[in-house]
Amino acid sequence: MPINIQGNVGAGGLNNPDDVRTVKTRLIELGYDWLAGAGAIDQVDQLTIKTIKLFQTIKAGLNTITGDGRVDVNGDTLKWLQALNAPRWLMMPPGSIAEGFVNTELADHSDNHDFGVDWLADTLRTSGAAYRVSFMNSHPTAPPLSINDTSLPQGGFTGAHATHQSGLASDIRLPRKDGGVGGGITVGSTSYDRNAMRAMLLAFRAQPLAKRVLLNDAVLRGEGLCVFADGHDNHGHIEIKPPARVME
Repeated sequence: MPINIQGNVGAGGLNNPDDVRTVKTRLIELGYDWLAGAGAIDQVDQLTIKTIKLFQTIKAGLNTITGDGRVDVNGDTLKWLQALNAPRWLMMPPGSIAEGFVNTELADHSDNHDFGVDWLADTLRTSGAAYRVSFMNSHPTAPPLSINDTSLPQGGFTGAHATHQSGLASDIRLPRKDGGVGGGITVGSTSYDRNAMRAMLLAFRAQPLAKRVLLNDAVLRGEGLCVFADGHDNHGHIEIKPPARVME
């Protein structure tokens, strides 16, 4: 989308009202819609800067907030705002058994780590479809790929996770041999279904935006499917990277 600004917008920027309006309108169009009605559309406030930093973190492919909070004329942040595949912020899809993945987080109304970017939503859909074909169709009692926490409604810091700040990562529940998921098991539990998890990770890692998997399953680590991380004995964690930017 061709958008043009005459001066920098955000932290330390010139913040010409017309330029601010242009940047905030584009962010709202991309789903960062908490900027609508939260303040004057042509003025920069801390929420504007926070949102620009979230956008910068996403386009950089990072999972903890970074960036200078400023959109520079001819800068990389502006180019990503203009891109045809600019990251859109949205609630993660619910999925279904037929799709090969389900989003159990949406059913937990005591939590709200339900949001992320469309790049992740698309990757979950294609991963689920691949897992369904490669494993579920021949193992009809196997559970679907089950995702849990992604990011908070406006991204940013979450006390529940060291990362999960930019909508590029989701947790996944461990599959059980009885066809369920989670339930207090670890990768050392006899009820853990390693074969199903292997198929899930293979399906995810085959996707073009797959970045890494955190899971403390020594067997699957030995197969190169995941890496060790403290606290990941009872669930997995998948991360994606940004696609190549597509301009008109």
